[in-house]
Amino acid sequence: MAPKPKKQQEPEETLTRIAIVNEDRCKPKKCRQECKKSCPVVKVGKLCIEVSSSSKLAWISEELCIGCGICVKKCPFEAIMIINLPKNLEGHTTHRYGPNSFKLHRMPMPRPGQVLGLVGTNGIGKSTALKILAGKLKPNLGRFDSPPDWEEILGYFRGSELQNYFTRVLEDDIKAVIKPQYVDHIPKAVRGNVDEVLSGKDQRGIKPYLLDKLDLTQVGQPGCPSGRAAGAAH
Repeated sequence: MAPKPKKQQEPEETLTRIAIVNEDRCKPKKCRQECKKSCPVVKVGKLCIEVSSSSKLAWISEELCIGCGICVKKCPFEAIMIINLPKNLEGHTTHRYGPNSFKLHRMPMPRPGQVLGLVGTNGIGKSTALKILAGKLKPNLGRFDSPPDWEEILGYFRGSELQNYFTRVLEDDIKAVIKPQYVDHIPKAVRGNVDEVLSGKDQRGIKPYLLDKLDLTQVGQPGCPSGRAAGAAH
């Protein structure tokens, strides 16, 4: 009887990981570098975590990290996060500010006549996505050390709605405006009373319509809602 063919071993899947080190919390000069000392990968001689008492910030290799989470538990300042991502996101990085910082994967797509809402906790990329859509931040596709030019970026989004969107942004065919997030910051962004600001921003002649729909009939008077007035101006 002929020997049974050996079953080929399937290659092990490698998880995509993001190692985030919080710059505000990481204090190598005030700890014993527990993250490095407890890392099992470092113990076998690989530079998975690099940090010393003179370092300003710990550095974690996402390629060598095995996702054990020991450094996360050992850090006395809770400065480390290890996040496992679905493999299908590996090739969809839109932006990253630097090593051991968060990644923005994919992008929301605004469409004419539709309202798009971005909801989530702080630090997940909502503001970054809005800055990119507004043309105030050029997406680096995760290559913070060698950012691509716009030609490559448009090629990356080729065939998607975002290609046309970014092309229109570059050609000034779309005007994006961002309302100040905090009401107390509004006086720093505009000058004059509410009525003057709305009149100056009313390029489409719809000021009376907005005043009625947003219940801003008290415009220019004490008690006029600043947030809604800022929304009307934008």
